[in-house]
Amino acid sequence: MKTASMKGVIFLILAAIIWGFALVAQKAGTETLGPLTFTGIRCTLGSLSMFPLIVILDKKKTLEQKAAEHHPAALLKGGFVCGLVVFFFTILQQTGIQFTTVGKSGFITALYIILVPLGGLFLKKKVDKKIWIAVLIALSGFYLMCMSEGLTGINKGDIMMLLASLGCAVHIYVIDYYVNKIDPVKFSSLQFLVTGLISLVLALFLEDIYWNRIFAAAVPILYAGVVSCGLGYTFQILGQKYVEPAKASLLLSSETIFTMLAGMLFFQEMLSMKEYLGCGLIFFAIILSQIERKS
Repeated sequence: MKTASMKGVIFLILAAIIWGFALVAQKAGTETLGPLTFTGIRCTLGSLSMFPLIVILDKKKTLEQKAAEHHPAALLKGGFVCGLVVFFFTILQQTGIQFTTVGKSGFITALYIILVPLGGLFLKKKVDKKIWIAVLIALSGFYLMCMSEGLTGINKGDIMMLLASLGCAVHIYVIDYYVNKIDPVKFSSLQFLVTGLISLVLALFLEDIYWNRIFAAAVPILYAGVVSCGLGYTFQILGQKYVEPAKASLLLSSETIFTMLAGMLFFQEMLSMKEYLGCGLIFFAIILSQIERKS
């Protein structure tokens, strides 16, 4: 493996590890803060933490690149729309994690990787047969993880995580619509800022906010905000400079494994054999959905 390619792999695996442990921070945050307060502070910090990356990347751009990306109206509109979508699935995730395990949450949320190509049906695009096979395998895995005892076995946390996964899939399509003509890092920073501000405004009316609780949750907030949003996104950008998209997606999907390990390490989460089998099936379905056929 070439040095540049290896460097890209390392960056992407670091991003997967960071994001894998982010759900631990989110679950820890639920112990002292409401979902709106935690999300508001986390996303605002995440947005601000991207400013240094924006400055560094701007200095490296040519005048032609800056001109091509100078579409302030598209940036503002896209950032706002994406911010609303991020708000939707992040609040669902932050609320749902209170009622389910970190490990299960990671695998359920990762279903968006399969939902994205499946969503092509609504855009009148042909869906490859392997995607349908991946969907059936993923549904089998979801059943074993959450519904092995029937409908009574599934809890509201699992449902919220599944809806959050759907929100993630919608987010991918919204990004794809807007991001071609604008700076992706500025775009990401703006969407997090929109999510953070909406969450904070709603938190002022719907949740009790106490400074001592915010300080008590400082470590989870900083990790979920600065490390997960800022550093994780930076590693992803650096990694994708050297690794093609299909391989990058496969590497980033390992986030689910790190999420499960994080749940075991920090919350002593142990699943049943059926649940572990379900996780394995979902992970296999994710890998299958990302494998491209050779022409």
